[in-house]
Amino acid sequence: MKSFLSRLFSPDSIAGSTHTAQSAALVVAQLLIEIARSDLKVQDEELAVVRRHLSEAYALSEAQLDELVAEAHRKVDAATSLYDTVKRVNDTFSHEQKAGLMRVLWQVAYADGHLDAHEEALLRRMADLIYVPHEVFIREKLRLLEAQ
Repeated sequence: MKSFLSRLFSPDSIAGSTHTAQSAALVVAQLLIEIARSDLKVQDEELAVVRRHLSEAYALSEAQLDELVAEAHRKVDAATSLYDTVKRVNDTFSHEQKAGLMRVLWQVAYADGHLDAHEEALLRRMADLIYVPHEVFIREKLRLLEAQ
């Protein structure tokens, strides 16, 4: 799984530049934080999944990871909608990368062992906004549930 995520979100697979990879990492971090916050209580388990994914996918040091997560929290706090974040996903991510992102979003939502109605609603909205087909949305959910 680690190598799959590393390949999926590697700088080469996004666009090849370090700046683009950093931007992609921030976009992914923002969406993961949005899901973690959607039930109005961020659990330690959810943050652990966020941090683990970002660390594995982008090969970040602890200091870089702390900075990225803090910046993602600031951006989520300041955002009035998902539009800018979703636009960057749609402009730069392939269909495979979007499916992988959906997989990680489900992992964050289920990290605390419970899927809140607000989490599921936001997941559905995100899937629609990043043009993830419904069958992919459901497949990633079922894949996660079967693995538990």
